[in-house]
Amino acid sequence: MSNKNGKVHLWAFLQGIGFFPGGWRMKNAAPERVFTREYYEHIARTVEAACFDAIVFGDQLQGRDAAGRTPGRLAAPTLDPFTLLAVMGAVTERVGLVATVSTTYAEPAEVAAKFAALNYVSNGRAGWNIVTSAHPNTPWNFGEEELLDKSLRYQRAASFVKAAEHSWAAAAGEGSGAYKDAWFDNAGSLPMPTSAQKRPVLVQAGQSEDGREFAADCAEAIFCPAPTIEAGKAYRDDLRARAVKHGRNADDLIIMPGLAFVLGDTESEAQDKHREVLELADVSLCVEYLSESIGYDLTVHDPEAPIPLDTILETCEFPKGMVRGMLTPSVEAGKPLGEHCRDYATKPRGHAIVVGTPEQMADRIETWVEAGACDGFTLQPGFMPEELELFCHKVVPILQDRGVLRSGY
Repeated sequence: MSNKNGKVHLWAFLQGIGFFPGGWRMKNAAPERVFTREYYEHIARTVEAACFDAIVFGDQLQGRDAAGRTPGRLAAPTLDPFTLLAVMGAVTERVGLVATVSTTYAEPAEVAAKFAALNYVSNGRAGWNIVTSAHPNTPWNFGEEELLDKSLRYQRAASFVKAAEHSWAAAAGEGSGAYKDAWFDNAGSLPMPTSAQKRPVLVQAGQSEDGREFAADCAEAIFCPAPTIEAGKAYRDDLRARAVKHGRNADDLIIMPGLAFVLGDTESEAQDKHREVLELADVSLCVEYLSESIGYDLTVHDPEAPIPLDTILETCEFPKGMVRGMLTPSVEAGKPLGEHCRDYATKPRGHAIVVGTPEQMADRIETWVEAGACDGFTLQPGFMPEELELFCHKVVPILQDRGVLRSGY
Protein backbone atom coordinates (compact mmCIF):
# COMPACT_ATOMS: atom_id res chain seq x y z
CA MET A 1 0.00 0.00 0.00
CA SER A 2 1.15 3.50 -0.76
CA ASN A 3 0.12 5.47 2.33
CA LYS A 4 3.53 5.73 3.99
CA ASN A 5 3.21 9.16 5.60
CA GLY A 6 3.31 7.99 9.20
CA LYS A 7 0.33 10.19 10.04
CA VAL A 8 -2.49 7.82 10.90
CA HIS A 9 -4.22 9.08 14.03
CA LEU A 10 -5.03 6.77 16.95
CA TRP A 11 -7.14 7.55 19.99
CA ALA A 12 -7.83 5.27 22.95
CA PHE A 13 -11.47 5.67 23.99
CA LEU A 14 -11.61 4.29 27.51
CA GLN A 15 -14.92 3.55 29.18
CA GLY A 16 -15.11 1.48 32.31
CA ILE A 17 -13.89 -2.05 31.65
CA GLY A 18 -14.49 -2.17 27.88
CA PHE A 19 -17.14 -2.05 25.20
CA PHE A 20 -18.78 -5.46 25.46
CA PRO A 21 -21.47 -5.75 28.11
CA GLY A 22 -20.01 -9.03 29.38
CA GLY A 23 -16.37 -8.11 28.87
CA TRP A 24 -15.76 -7.43 32.55
CA ARG A 25 -16.27 -11.14 33.21
CA MET A 26 -13.39 -12.26 30.96
CA LYS A 27 -10.50 -14.09 32.63
CA ASN A 28 -7.93 -11.35 31.88
CA ALA A 29 -10.22 -8.41 32.55
CA ALA A 30 -9.61 -6.40 35.70
CA PRO A 31 -12.89 -4.84 36.85
CA GLU A 32 -11.63 -4.57 40.42
CA ARG A 33 -8.94 -2.13 39.27
CA VAL A 34 -11.09 0.52 37.59
CA PHE A 35 -11.32 2.50 40.83
CA THR A 36 -7.56 2.56 41.42
CA ARG A 37 -5.08 5.25 40.42
CA GLU A 38 -2.51 2.66 39.35
CA TYR A 39 -4.87 1.26 36.72
CA TYR A 40 -5.12 4.59 34.92
CA GLU A 41 -1.41 5.31 35.27
CA HIS A 42 -0.61 1.96 33.64
CA ILE A 43 -3.01 2.59 30.76
CA ALA A 44 -1.61 6.07 30.18
CA ARG A 45 1.99 4.85 29.99
CA THR A 46 0.99 1.99 27.67
CA VAL A 47 -0.85 4.29 25.26
CA GLU A 48 1.90 6.90 25.18
CA ALA A 49 4.56 4.26 24.52
CA ALA A 50 2.49 3.29 21.47
CA CYS A 51 2.50 6.89 20.15
CA PHE A 52 -1.27 7.43 20.24
CA ASP A 53 -2.56 10.95 19.64
CA ALA A 54 -4.90 10.98 22.60
CA ILE A 55 -6.76 9.30 25.41
CA VAL A 56 -10.49 10.06 25.39
CA PHE A 57 -12.89 9.67 28.29
CA GLY A 58 -16.65 9.81 27.99
CA ASP A 59 -18.93 11.00 30.76
CA GLN A 60 -22.49 10.20 31.78
CA LEU A 61 -24.58 12.66 33.73
CA GLN A 62 -27.68 10.52 34.16
CA GLY A 63 -28.11 8.50 37.32
CA ARG A 64 -27.11 4.87 37.22
CA ASP A 65 -29.98 2.39 37.53
CA ALA A 66 -32.42 5.14 36.54
CA ALA A 67 -35.78 3.52 35.84
CA GLY A 68 -34.03 0.20 35.41
CA ARG A 69 -32.47 1.24 32.13
CA THR A 70 -28.84 1.55 33.26
CA PRO A 71 -28.22 -1.61 35.25
CA GLY A 72 -25.22 -1.68 37.53
CA ARG A 73 -24.12 -5.04 36.18
CA LEU A 74 -23.24 -3.48 32.83
CA ALA A 75 -20.05 -2.63 34.74
CA ALA A 76 -19.35 0.62 32.90
CA PRO A 77 -18.42 3.11 35.62
CA THR A 78 -17.73 6.61 34.36
CA LEU A 79 -15.54 8.47 36.81
CA ASP A 80 -15.00 12.21 36.42
CA PRO A 81 -12.87 12.60 33.27
CA PHE A 82 -10.94 15.65 34.52
CA THR A 83 -9.76 13.74 37.58
CA LEU A 84 -8.72 10.69 35.57
CA LEU A 85 -6.93 12.71 32.89
CA ALA A 86 -5.05 14.74 35.48
CA VAL A 87 -3.79 11.46 36.97
CA MET A 88 -2.83 10.15 33.52
CA GLY A 89 -1.23 13.42 32.50
CA ALA A 90 1.04 13.29 35.54
CA VAL A 91 2.76 10.10 34.32
CA THR A 92 2.97 11.03 30.60
CA GLU A 93 4.49 13.84 28.56
CA ARG A 94 3.05 13.82 25.03
CA VAL A 95 -0.25 11.98 24.66
CA GLY A 96 -3.38 14.16 24.43
CA LEU A 97 -5.98 14.22 27.20
CA VAL A 98 -9.58 14.59 25.97
CA ALA A 99 -12.44 15.06 28.43
CA THR A 100 -16.13 14.91 27.56
CA VAL A 101 -18.13 17.86 28.90
CA SER A 102 -21.74 18.79 28.19
CA THR A 103 -22.72 22.27 27.06
CA THR A 104 -26.27 21.75 28.30
CA TYR A 105 -25.51 21.12 31.96
CA ALA A 106 -22.55 23.41 32.65
CA GLU A 107 -21.57 27.08 32.27
CA PRO A 108 -18.93 28.44 29.88
CA ALA A 109 -16.72 30.21 32.42
CA GLU A 110 -16.61 27.12 34.62
CA VAL A 111 -15.70 24.81 31.74
CA ALA A 112 -13.17 27.28 30.35
CA ALA A 113 -11.41 27.43 33.71
CA LYS A 114 -11.26 23.62 34.05
CA PHE A 115 -9.80 23.12 30.60
CA ALA A 116 -7.37 25.99 31.07
CA ALA A 117 -6.10 24.30 34.23
CA LEU A 118 -5.81 20.86 32.56
CA ASN A 119 -4.05 22.44 29.60
CA TYR A 120 -1.66 24.30 31.87
CA VAL A 121 -0.62 21.39 34.07
CA SER A 122 -0.26 19.06 31.05
CA ASN A 123 1.75 21.54 28.94
CA GLY A 124 -0.97 22.01 26.35
CA ARG A 125 -2.35 18.50 25.94
CA ALA A 126 -6.03 19.08 26.76
CA GLY A 127 -8.93 18.35 24.44
CA TRP A 128 -12.66 18.96 24.85
CA ASN A 129 -15.14 16.42 23.51
CA ILE A 130 -18.17 18.69 23.20
CA VAL A 131 -21.53 16.99 23.80
CA THR A 132 -25.04 18.36 24.23
CA SER A 133 -26.42 15.45 26.36
CA ALA A 134 -29.05 13.23 24.79
CA HIS A 135 -30.00 10.83 27.57
CA PRO A 136 -33.57 11.62 28.68
CA ASN A 137 -32.79 10.87 32.33
CA THR A 138 -30.01 13.47 32.56
CA PRO A 139 -32.17 16.53 33.37
CA TRP A 140 -33.47 14.83 36.52
CA ASN A 141 -30.04 15.35 38.11
CA PHE A 142 -30.15 19.07 37.35
CA GLY A 143 -33.57 20.02 38.70
CA GLU A 144 -35.30 19.74 35.32
CA GLU A 145 -37.94 17.42 33.95
CA GLU A 146 -37.07 17.27 30.25
CA LEU A 147 -34.18 17.80 27.85
CA LEU A 148 -34.04 20.96 25.79
CA ASP A 149 -35.24 20.48 22.23
CA LYS A 150 -32.36 19.13 20.13
CA SER A 151 -32.06 22.21 17.92
CA LEU A 152 -31.95 24.42 21.02
CA ARG A 153 -29.26 22.24 22.56
CA TYR A 154 -27.06 22.83 19.53
CA GLN A 155 -27.81 26.55 19.52
CA ARG A 156 -26.74 26.70 23.14
CA ALA A 157 -23.64 24.63 22.34
CA ALA A 158 -22.51 27.02 19.60
CA SER A 159 -22.87 30.00 21.96
CA PHE A 160 -21.24 28.06 24.78
CA VAL A 161 -18.09 27.37 22.74
CA LYS A 162 -17.83 31.01 21.67
CA ALA A 163 -18.17 32.19 25.27
CA ALA A 164 -15.48 29.73 26.40
CA GLU A 165 -13.19 30.90 23.61
CA HIS A 166 -13.55 34.48 24.87
CA SER A 167 -12.42 33.29 28.31
CA TRP A 168 -9.37 31.53 26.90
CA ALA A 169 -8.45 34.54 24.79
CA ALA A 170 -8.65 36.78 27.86
CA ALA A 171 -6.43 34.38 29.82
CA ALA A 172 -3.87 34.74 27.01
CA GLY A 173 -4.11 38.54 27.17
CA GLU A 174 -6.10 38.83 23.94
CA GLY A 175 -9.36 40.38 25.14
CA SER A 176 -11.57 41.09 28.10
CA GLY A 177 -13.40 37.79 28.24
CA ALA A 178 -16.77 39.53 28.15
CA TYR A 179 -19.37 37.76 26.04
CA LYS A 180 -23.10 38.25 25.67
CA ASP A 181 -25.77 36.73 23.46
CA ALA A 182 -29.21 35.17 23.84
CA TRP A 183 -27.80 32.33 25.95
CA PHE A 184 -24.99 33.75 28.06
CA ASP A 185 -23.87 36.99 29.65
CA ASN A 186 -20.29 36.71 30.87
CA ALA A 187 -19.24 40.04 32.33
CA GLY A 188 -15.49 39.54 32.22
CA SER A 189 -12.56 37.21 32.52
CA LEU A 190 -11.73 34.75 35.28
CA PRO A 191 -8.21 34.54 36.69
CA MET A 192 -6.85 31.35 35.15
CA PRO A 193 -3.53 30.02 33.85
CA THR A 194 -2.97 29.36 30.18
CA SER A 195 -0.62 27.21 28.16
CA ALA A 196 1.15 28.22 24.97
CA GLN A 197 -1.71 26.52 23.06
CA LYS A 198 -4.20 28.92 24.75
CA ARG A 199 -7.16 26.53 24.44
CA PRO A 200 -7.95 22.81 24.18
CA VAL A 201 -8.41 20.95 20.92
CA LEU A 202 -12.14 20.86 20.09
CA VAL A 203 -13.67 17.44 19.47
CA GLN A 204 -17.26 16.62 18.54
CA ALA A 205 -19.42 13.64 17.58
CA GLY A 206 -22.19 15.14 15.45
CA GLN A 207 -24.41 12.68 13.58
CA SER A 208 -27.70 14.51 12.97
CA GLU A 209 -28.05 17.46 10.62
CA ASP A 210 -27.70 19.88 13.53
CA GLY A 211 -24.77 17.92 14.91
CA ARG A 212 -22.91 17.79 11.60
CA GLU A 213 -23.29 21.51 11.05
CA PHE A 214 -22.07 22.26 14.55
CA ALA A 215 -19.08 19.93 14.15
CA ALA A 216 -18.18 21.34 10.74
CA ASP A 217 -18.22 24.86 12.17
CA CYS A 218 -16.03 24.41 15.23
CA ALA A 219 -14.56 20.93 15.70
CA GLU A 220 -11.00 20.00 14.83
CA ALA A 221 -11.62 16.28 15.29
CA ILE A 222 -14.82 14.26 15.01
CA PHE A 223 -15.72 10.92 16.61
CA CYS A 224 -18.37 8.96 14.68
CA PRO A 225 -19.68 5.48 13.90
CA ALA A 226 -18.77 4.03 10.49
CA PRO A 227 -19.96 0.44 10.05
CA THR A 228 -18.58 0.16 6.48
CA ILE A 229 -15.79 1.74 4.47
CA GLU A 230 -18.42 3.28 2.19
CA ALA A 231 -20.23 4.84 5.15
CA GLY A 232 -16.94 6.16 6.50
CA LYS A 233 -16.00 7.79 3.21
CA ALA A 234 -19.46 9.32 2.77
CA TYR A 235 -19.35 10.79 6.28
CA ARG A 236 -15.82 12.14 5.92
CA ASP A 237 -16.58 13.68 2.52
CA ASP A 238 -19.73 15.29 3.90
CA LEU A 239 -18.03 16.82 6.94
CA ARG A 240 -15.09 18.10 4.89
CA ALA A 241 -17.48 19.76 2.42
CA ARG A 242 -19.45 21.33 5.26
CA ALA A 243 -16.23 22.65 6.83
CA VAL A 244 -15.32 24.39 3.57
CA LYS A 245 -18.77 26.04 3.50
CA HIS A 246 -17.98 27.41 6.95
CA GLY A 247 -14.81 29.01 5.56
CA ARG A 248 -12.46 26.39 6.94
CA ASN A 249 -9.69 24.28 5.40
CA ALA A 250 -11.00 20.72 5.11
CA ASP A 251 -7.57 19.36 6.01
CA ASP A 252 -7.84 20.99 9.44
CA LEU A 253 -10.58 18.48 10.32
CA ILE A 254 -9.81 14.85 11.17
CA ILE A 255 -12.45 12.10 11.20
CA MET A 256 -11.99 9.36 13.80
CA PRO A 257 -14.64 6.60 13.65
CA GLY A 258 -14.99 4.18 16.52
CA LEU A 259 -13.51 0.72 16.10
CA ALA A 260 -13.98 -2.06 18.65
CA PHE A 261 -11.70 -5.07 18.48
CA VAL A 262 -10.89 -8.52 19.82
CA LEU A 263 -7.41 -9.80 18.92
CA GLY A 264 -5.75 -13.21 18.80
CA ASP A 265 -2.48 -14.62 17.46
CA THR A 266 -4.57 -16.57 14.96
CA GLU A 267 -7.96 -15.77 13.47
CA SER A 268 -9.38 -18.86 15.15
CA GLU A 269 -8.09 -17.72 18.54
CA ALA A 270 -9.66 -14.28 18.06
CA GLN A 271 -12.98 -15.82 17.03
CA ASP A 272 -12.96 -18.10 20.07
CA LYS A 273 -12.27 -15.15 22.37
CA HIS A 274 -15.01 -13.12 20.69
CA ARG A 275 -17.47 -15.97 21.11
CA GLU A 276 -16.53 -16.25 24.79
CA VAL A 277 -17.00 -12.55 25.51
CA LEU A 278 -20.42 -12.64 23.85
CA GLU A 279 -21.49 -15.72 25.79
CA LEU A 280 -20.62 -14.00 29.06
CA ALA A 281 -23.44 -11.55 28.37
CA ASP A 282 -26.58 -13.60 28.96
CA VAL A 283 -29.79 -12.71 27.18
CA SER A 284 -31.18 -10.75 30.13
CA LEU A 285 -28.05 -8.59 30.26
CA CYS A 286 -28.25 -7.96 26.51
CA VAL A 287 -31.89 -6.93 26.93
CA GLU A 288 -30.85 -4.44 29.62
CA TYR A 289 -28.01 -3.20 27.38
CA LEU A 290 -30.42 -2.33 24.56
CA SER A 291 -32.90 -0.90 27.06
CA GLU A 292 -30.34 1.71 28.06
CA SER A 293 -29.60 2.50 24.42
CA ILE A 294 -33.19 3.35 23.48
CA GLY A 295 -34.62 4.68 26.73
CA TYR A 296 -37.21 1.94 27.14
CA ASP A 297 -37.42 -0.88 29.68
CA LEU A 298 -37.45 -3.99 27.49
CA THR A 299 -37.20 -6.30 30.51
CA VAL A 300 -40.99 -6.21 30.90
CA HIS A 301 -41.33 -8.20 27.65
CA ASP A 302 -40.75 -11.90 26.97
CA PRO A 303 -37.35 -12.26 25.25
CA GLU A 304 -38.68 -15.29 23.32
CA ALA A 305 -41.62 -13.29 21.90
CA PRO A 306 -41.66 -11.05 18.80
CA ILE A 307 -40.31 -7.52 19.19
CA PRO A 308 -43.25 -5.28 20.28
CA LEU A 309 -42.25 -2.43 17.96
CA ASP A 310 -45.43 -0.34 18.23
CA THR A 311 -45.48 -0.57 22.02
CA ILE A 312 -41.82 0.46 22.22
CA LEU A 313 -42.32 3.43 19.90
CA GLU A 314 -45.24 4.70 21.96
CA THR A 315 -43.13 5.46 25.03
CA CYS A 316 -39.40 5.13 24.20
CA GLU A 317 -37.45 8.21 25.25
CA PHE A 318 -34.91 8.28 22.42
CA PRO A 319 -35.82 9.53 18.91
CA LYS A 320 -38.48 7.28 17.43
CA GLY A 321 -36.96 7.36 13.96
CA MET A 322 -33.66 6.08 15.32
CA VAL A 323 -35.35 3.34 17.35
CA ARG A 324 -37.58 2.29 14.44
CA GLY A 325 -34.56 2.04 12.14
CA MET A 326 -32.70 -0.04 14.74
CA LEU A 327 -35.53 -2.54 15.27
CA THR A 328 -37.39 -2.80 11.95
CA PRO A 329 -34.99 -5.18 10.13
CA SER A 330 -35.25 -7.69 12.97
CA VAL A 331 -39.02 -7.26 13.17
CA GLU A 332 -39.33 -7.96 9.44
CA ALA A 333 -37.02 -10.97 9.77
CA GLY A 334 -39.18 -12.37 12.59
CA LYS A 335 -36.41 -12.34 15.19
CA PRO A 336 -37.54 -12.63 18.81
CA LEU A 337 -36.60 -9.80 21.15
CA GLY A 338 -33.80 -11.69 22.93
CA GLU A 339 -32.10 -12.68 19.68
CA HIS A 340 -32.14 -9.09 18.46
CA CYS A 341 -30.62 -7.93 21.72
CA ARG A 342 -27.86 -10.54 21.48
CA ASP A 343 -27.10 -9.36 17.94
CA TYR A 344 -26.99 -5.74 19.10
CA ALA A 345 -24.45 -6.62 21.79
CA THR A 346 -22.05 -7.96 19.14
CA LYS A 347 -21.56 -4.43 17.76
CA PRO A 348 -20.87 -2.20 20.77
CA ARG A 349 -22.95 0.97 20.49
CA GLY A 350 -23.26 0.49 16.73
CA HIS A 351 -19.55 0.85 15.98
CA ALA A 352 -17.59 -1.39 13.64
CA ILE A 353 -15.56 -4.26 15.06
CA VAL A 354 -12.48 -6.22 14.01
CA VAL A 355 -12.10 -9.80 15.25
CA GLY A 356 -8.80 -11.14 14.02
CA THR A 357 -5.02 -11.11 14.13
CA PRO A 358 -2.77 -8.08 14.66
CA GLU A 359 -1.93 -8.17 10.93
CA GLN A 360 -5.62 -8.10 10.00
CA MET A 361 -6.18 -5.19 12.37
CA ALA A 362 -3.27 -3.29 10.83
CA ASP A 363 -4.63 -4.02 7.34
CA ARG A 364 -8.01 -2.64 8.33
CA ILE A 365 -6.55 0.61 9.64
CA GLU A 366 -4.24 1.15 6.65
CA THR A 367 -6.90 0.27 4.06
CA TRP A 368 -9.50 2.66 5.46
CA VAL A 369 -7.11 5.59 5.83
CA GLU A 370 -5.71 5.08 2.33
CA ALA A 371 -9.24 4.93 0.88
CA GLY A 372 -10.17 8.27 2.46
CA ALA A 373 -12.75 6.69 4.75
CA CYS A 374 -11.17 8.25 7.85
CA ASP A 375 -8.02 9.87 9.20
CA GLY A 376 -7.54 7.29 11.92
CA PHE A 377 -9.56 5.41 14.51
CA THR A 378 -10.99 5.86 17.97
CA LEU A 379 -10.09 2.47 19.37
CA GLN A 380 -12.56 0.78 21.71
CA PRO A 381 -11.08 -2.35 23.32
CA GLY A 382 -13.51 -5.23 23.77
CA PHE A 383 -12.42 -5.48 27.38
CA MET A 384 -9.67 -3.94 29.48
CA PRO A 385 -6.79 -3.92 29.91
CA GLU A 386 -5.77 -6.98 27.86
CA GLU A 387 -7.14 -5.95 24.48
CA LEU A 388 -5.62 -2.47 24.65
CA GLU A 389 -2.27 -3.98 25.66
CA LEU A 390 -2.40 -6.46 22.76
CA PHE A 391 -3.07 -3.65 20.31
CA CYS A 392 -0.22 -1.52 21.64
CA HIS A 393 2.28 -4.38 21.80
CA LYS A 394 1.37 -6.25 18.59
CA VAL A 395 -0.53 -4.03 16.15
CA VAL A 396 1.39 -0.80 16.68
CA PRO A 397 4.78 -2.29 15.68
CA ILE A 398 3.25 -3.54 12.42
CA LEU A 399 1.88 -0.08 11.61
CA GLN A 400 5.23 1.48 12.47
CA ASP A 401 7.17 -1.00 10.32
CA ARG A 402 4.88 -0.12 7.40
CA GLY A 403 5.51 3.58 7.92
CA VAL A 404 1.85 4.24 8.60
CA LEU A 405 2.24 5.20 12.28
CA ARG A 406 5.00 7.33 13.74
CA SER A 407 7.64 5.68 15.89
CA GLY A 408 8.05 8.70 18.14
CA TYR A 409 6.32 11.99 18.92
